[in-house]
Amino acid sequence: MNYSIIIPLFNEEASIENLHSEICNVLENLLNDERKFELIYVNDGSQDNTLEKILSFKNKSFEIKIINNNRNMSQSISIFNGIEESKYDNLIFLDGDGQNDPSDINIMINKFEEGADLVHGYRKKRKDNFLLKTIPSLAANFIVRLISKSKIKDHGCSLKIIKKNLLKNEILWGDFHRLLAARIANEKIKLIQIETNHRYRKYGKSNYGLSRIFKVMIDLIYIYLFHRSYSNFYIIGYLGFFSLLLSTISLIYMIKLKLINSVSFIETPLPMVTSLFGVSSLIFFAFMFLIQTIKNLKIDLSNETKNYKVYSLK
Repeated sequence: MNYSIIIPLFNEEASIENLHSEICNVLENLLNDERKFELIYVNDGSQDNTLEKILSFKNKSFEIKIINNNRNMSQSISIFNGIEESKYDNLIFLDGDGQNDPSDINIMINKFEEGADLVHGYRKKRKDNFLLKTIPSLAANFIVRLISKSKIKDHGCSLKIIKKNLLKNEILWGDFHRLLAARIANEKIKLIQIETNHRYRKYGKSNYGLSRIFKVMIDLIYIYLFHRSYSNFYIIGYLGFFSLLLSTISLIYMIKLKLINSVSFIETPLPMVTSLFGVSSLIFFAFMFLIQTIKNLKIDLSNETKNYKVYSLK
């Protein structure tokens, strides 16, 4: 089995050389005739010397790709760009701040190759501020499991291995990296969870702000209300069809009152109800047309332009 390792980076010049050395040591021991790797670093518009550092990396045993985003875009977009440029069917996600221990990749790969679709890490002994990070994380994970029916203990753990074919476009919206496992909770997959070694952050500072709380809440609302087995396109289509049906029923009943019961249209609110649902159905169907048009345009643009540049290091 072959693996693409995707690591998003933002202002990690102080830690990236040590992390790269650790990763290389782990991969050298895992390489064999039936297992290959590629290492993908995604520089998300760093303002320090992160890009210069990673461009200097070399390794003869596996390919190293450097993706340089045109500007700071977000961790999720960086991971998405890494997925887009990956050439192997199995993906490993790892944070670039050094708190994830690359040595955990060893046992995770062994478990993954037993037949798992997703091997997800969980930080049982977190090395973060207990009040500001650990407690909110425990509460958030409880709420996420309750709403999404996910069995993941620690959705915030970045270290995971997943089959690429599970990452369909309809789940890669917004900040998907935070609740990726929750978004595929309804899929029939074999899941294995591994306790990982979480380390203190030695260099730099966390790039997360309070805004992530609101993003997670929006994700949860979307997952609860809409993210089932239907895409947005069909959800809006069902709403349009339902509105059209109600408008038709209201119109038929209104005509029945007029012809059989001699009740004037203006004596009932039915003309307003019929018009309201009729216009609503037209709006929903118009949204469907716009969504499909935008999707087609996005596909066309993505085939022509990239928001990043790729360097391949041998």
